[in-house]
Amino acid sequence: MMMNPFRSTMAMSTGETCTPFPASASQWKYDVFLSFRGEDTRKGFTDHLHTALESHGIITFRDDPKLHKGESISPGLLTAIEQSRCALIVLSENYASSSWCLIELLHILKCMEARAAVLPIFYNVDPSDVRKQTGRFAEAFIKYGNNPGADEKEVESWRYALMKVANFSGWDSRDWYEARLVKDIVQVVWKKLRPTLSCHVGDIVAIDSRSKPVINLCLDATLNDGCFIGIWGMGGIGKTTIARVVYERISHEFEFQIFLADVRSTVEQGGLPHLQKQLLCKIGMEENDKWDVQEGAAIIRRFLCGKKVLLVLDDVNHLHQLEYLAGNQEWFGLGSRVLITTRDEHLLLKHGVERRFEVKGLNNDDSLQLFSRNAFKKDCPEPCFVHLSNRVVNYAKGLPLALKVLGSFLYGRDLSSWNNVLDKLREICNSEVFETLKISYDALDDNEKKIFLDIACFFNGEEKDGVRQALEASGFYAHIGIDVLIEKSLLTVNSVGQLSMHDLLQEMGQEIVRRESPDDPGKRSRLWRTDDINRVLSENAGTETIECIIMDPDELGAVQVNAKSFSMMKNLRFLRLYNENLFNRLEYLPNSLQFLQWCSFPLKTLPSSFCPEHLVELHMVYSSLEHLWKGIKHAYNLKILDLSESPVLVETPDFRGMPNLEYLNLSLCDQLYEVDQSLGTLERLQVLMLIGCRNLAHLPRSVSGLKSLRVLDVYGCSRLKNLPEDLGHVESLERLDVCGTAITEPPSYIGLFRNLKKLSFDSFTK
Repeated sequence: MMMNPFRSTMAMSTGETCTPFPASASQWKYDVFLSFRGEDTRKGFTDHLHTALESHGIITFRDDPKLHKGESISPGLLTAIEQSRCALIVLSENYASSSWCLIELLHILKCMEARAAVLPIFYNVDPSDVRKQTGRFAEAFIKYGNNPGADEKEVESWRYALMKVANFSGWDSRDWYEARLVKDIVQVVWKKLRPTLSCHVGDIVAIDSRSKPVINLCLDATLNDGCFIGIWGMGGIGKTTIARVVYERISHEFEFQIFLADVRSTVEQGGLPHLQKQLLCKIGMEENDKWDVQEGAAIIRRFLCGKKVLLVLDDVNHLHQLEYLAGNQEWFGLGSRVLITTRDEHLLLKHGVERRFEVKGLNNDDSLQLFSRNAFKKDCPEPCFVHLSNRVVNYAKGLPLALKVLGSFLYGRDLSSWNNVLDKLREICNSEVFETLKISYDALDDNEKKIFLDIACFFNGEEKDGVRQALEASGFYAHIGIDVLIEKSLLTVNSVGQLSMHDLLQEMGQEIVRRESPDDPGKRSRLWRTDDINRVLSENAGTETIECIIMDPDELGAVQVNAKSFSMMKNLRFLRLYNENLFNRLEYLPNSLQFLQWCSFPLKTLPSSFCPEHLVELHMVYSSLEHLWKGIKHAYNLKILDLSESPVLVETPDFRGMPNLEYLNLSLCDQLYEVDQSLGTLERLQVLMLIGCRNLAHLPRSVSGLKSLRVLDVYGCSRLKNLPEDLGHVESLERLDVCGTAITEPPSYIGLFRNLKKLSFDSFTK
């Protein structure tokens, strides 16, 4: 007796082991070949089954009734059988009365029996009638026997084929409601097909380790309710690949499986209602009516409520996409999973997605393997290309997109071409990588874009709080801006509080600036390369477009500065120079400056026309300054002033013009004999550094006015014999260092320093 087909297939559909159909993707044109008797089921059961299969993305061949006009079977049908992964045979009452159906059956068994790819459906017939050719099946064979033109051997082969197929596990329609039967058939076929629909999954580098955490979350039996899972990371990092692999490996566990690819682009091109219709189409609903997004959301919720669903929303970039496509857990039945890929972690937080998985870059070994597969079509580079391959891996910094793009581009090229391409990458970003990464930049607002470009060009690797303060001084909303960049996978903060940007994101940002004016750096907003800076300053080629000039101290080469170099830069915010040659004089510095760092400044004073009202930080280390400027200049925003190691500085500025100063460093200024009495007006000064001022004999009595001072360091001021008596009134002092001075004992008022944590003398340290 035949095994109960109802129990057999139900076992497969509820998650027990299901052997997939063997795959060779290039061989199959169709997933399923439908064999059926047209007059019995074409307009009913078979039509419903075909529609359900197609709606699940299962490519199904169903013959055209016009093909039956001749008497011999069409070669096209036989070819379609050979090009199909599996066959569904609808064995209805009159199936055996069609010689076409029986010839199809023979060819199906010939092509598919060995790989167990034949699934029978006993539609309103007893499987034993098929096996023994009794009942209506007996009537068909009586007619063949009475036909003098029939080939006895062929008829006998038909009998054997029916007996054989009747012994395969399948479905007996008499045990099912028809709608549930169609649904179960589709699920079983899907389960058998899906593990191999993407036959190259096993070839994806490091895919098991990268997808396993998400798969474990999806299959966690303790999460009974509908669970949302976020997969986030920078562009090109592999989010979609991971989501696709997870989908293919677990989709058979769900009643409905929907993968909506490239949500961002689809919405931009066709609107959200179009994507809602696409979702409904994938679950077999044909909706031709127009609706707004609220109505579409209601339809989706009504249809999916109570059903176990796997939904993947790929590349989501706005909250409303989630709200109108996936709503909340109540939209879905128990055990459902919604996977969301995005570049924006905050988007997941806003939608209440608690389970989030950040996709990291590949390690060096996996990166080299991925690159080699694209550049050499094998897992490792050719021996003579090892060094150059490692250069590419170092350049890509674990970004799969860059490794694949560059590997494919370099495939088949000689060593000279490789060297040329790598040299070019130092100057110009690869266009495909650039455009992919730039999607994240384009989604920023103007404030966030400026912050991103400043960090990409100047502040990558610097301490977060310092960068934030500098950007806030430029009028940017840097606190929230930096947070947004982190949430959108454009920036990270390492364990010691430094900002860190992926090298290719930094390169993308710098390329955006370069494209502002490819041939004329004087018309770009930011300059950081020594050759560009030298060209602009030496040729007086600056314009109002320039906002920042910040030299890299590690980049070799000096720049030529002349008297009028900055005369046209009315909007310059940041200026940092090293190793410059400035001849004779400097007539102008932009009043717009907020940050000025000029190492080894060669002149005795800053230009008299300079108004530092916007200045927040001023660093003039190793300068030749004798005095900063004459008289009082209003620098109300100045917080940091560093004139250290200026050996000929003889006069400090009048501090009354800088009431918000917090940090003052005058260390190793050998010719400094005194500090201006106006020092005492700096009520917000926290740090005063006077290390190694060998000719400084006394401090102004006005230091008692330094109500916020935490650190006073006069180490190495060898002529300093006493501290001002009024210093005892500075209760905020936490650290005092007088080592290397002429002071021999702690002052009498030492007990007044309530907050003092460290007191250092040559012979006494507390």
